[in-house]
Parts: sequence; C-alpha cells; structure tokens
Amino acid sequence: MTNYFFKAGRKDLAPLLLLHSTGGDEHQLLEIAEMIAPHHPILSIRGRVNEQGSNRYFKLRGLGGFTKENFDLDSLDEETNWLTSEVQSLAQKHDLDVQKMIALGYSNGANVALNMFLKGKFNFDKIIAFHGMQLEEFEEAIQLDKKQVFLTYAANDRIVPRENFGDLKGDLEDSGCQIEIFESSLGHQLTQEEVMAAKKWLAEAD
Repeated sequence: MTNYFFKAGRKDLAPLLLLHSTGGDEHQLLEIAEMIAPHHPILSIRGRVNEQGSNRYFKLRGLGGFTKENFDLDSLDEETNWLTSEVQSLAQKHDLDVQKMIALGYSNGANVALNMFLKGKFNFDKIIAFHGMQLEEFEEAIQLDKKQVFLTYAANDRIVPRENFGDLKGDLEDSGCQIEIFESSLGHQLTQEEVMAAKKWLAEAD
C-alpha cells in the first residue's frame, strides 16, 4: 500500500508533488508547500524504503553516510520506476494534470526528483529542490526544453559537497534547464529564507 496525502486545491493551479527528506513522511512538507504555493493541489508520497526506522526513496549500500559512493543505484532505479508509476496512477485517480506538475523536494526527495528528471522518467514542468545532489553520472545529457529549476545550496553543507553540487548544476545546464540558485549559510538545514526565495521564484516563473 502506498502512503500518500492528497489535497484537491484549485483546479486552475499546477499540482505540487511533495517528496520528503530522509526520515520524513508524506506530511513533512505540507506547511512548506502551503507557504510557497497556497491553494495549489498537493500530492505527497512517502518513500517505501525504510532503513533503520527512516523513510527514504532508495537504499544506501552501507552505513558510510549520504555520499554518492554509498548510493545503491539498483535500488534507485527500481524505486524511481515505482515512484514514477505511483505519481502517474495517483494523478489519474485524483484528476491532476501531470504536464503541469511541479516537484518540490528536500534532500532525499530533491535527489530523487532531480534524478527522475535528468533520466527522462518524469517530465516535471518545474522543480524546487532544497539541498539536492547528483546521485549518478550521466554519459549523455537529455534535452529538457528550458525547464525551470530552483536549487538551494550551502557551502558548509556536510551532506552535499561543493563538487557534487557543481556536477548537478552542470548536468542541468547541459540539459538546457534554466536554473536559479539560492545560497544558504546554515548547512543542510532548510531555512525560512530558502522557502521565501522559492515562493518568489515560483511567482515570477513563466
């Protein structure tokens, strides 16, 4: 059974797909979503991987931390396929327009949204990625038709190294995305300033 939350919102507004951080659930980002995009329909799906009591969207290989080397890419591929299928099924069930869907993710959720996007598994209209990182290297960039992506990053983030974030930015640029970056100073923590910057960006996005 898929654990998820749905709020109908206004039919004329783009639906938001909420993807939580490690240890979060389908309720974690609801307040943030209401701050950034009030009245929009919301679909929030819990990751089905549970490691040491923490919900995630894909497995780690060991206990070495959240580094690229420790990501289980087979699990990532399997869980991304599952998540893509669930989003499409639930969007149909609740009459959501997937062509207008905006992904809003934090940490683990941002990672999987960006990976879905860069691998061409889900063509989000826009992405808001709080403290996301590159999960795997791509031999060839797919073209994403000037899609708009909002990223947040902190130079003192202990989970997302500067080099990794640079790789992610390069992947998105190579795919033709229009990127806006908000730089924080509080590590991996999600701040009020980031949320307000995302709200402003979304209001001004085409």
